[in-house]
Amino acid sequence: MAIRDIIAGNPLAPLVFILLQIAASLIFIPRTFLGIAAGLMFGFVWGSLLAILGAVAGAAAGFALWRWIGRGQVDLEATPWIGPLIERAERDGWRAVAIVRLIPALPHSVANTALALTRIGWVDYLAGSFIGMLPMTLVQVDVGVTGEQILYGRGGWIISLSLLAVLFGVSYFIRRAAGRNARG
Repeated sequence: MAIRDIIAGNPLAPLVFILLQIAASLIFIPRTFLGIAAGLMFGFVWGSLLAILGAVAGAAAGFALWRWIGRGQVDLEATPWIGPLIERAERDGWRAVAIVRLIPALPHSVANTALALTRIGWVDYLAGSFIGMLPMTLVQVDVGVTGEQILYGRGGWIISLSLLAVLFGVSYFIRRAAGRNARG
């Protein structure tokens, strides 16, 4: 664990970590790996703070980039089956963003791109992103902390992995419920 201690002990490590999360969100690297790394490198409290700050900063960077690139270029509402979904997302604001963030099978980079092409405002986007990403981020960080426990032969890791599985299950059912509500 000497490499981890050297990296985590560097005063620039938190800033570098957040910058890595921003870059990862722009090049479609799953943030799950970085959430786990945050727990392994910085522990639960600091890892959680850095992971959620980096995740929201990365989401904001992706949203800004795609909003700038896509402005006036794409008319999603012209597609008959997407139009009603877009209208609903824009009407529901931060709640729609939070639900999208809770869907584990949907990469966050794809969500950044799709949401940037709507008329959802920045406040709704950032609030929904924070609220929607927070539960899974906390579990990812906890899994990283658990990784350290496993390496040192300490217990407690079964609870973290079970919580991760439960959150994936809950987000699956949220996605299904959101899909039914969008159709009906």
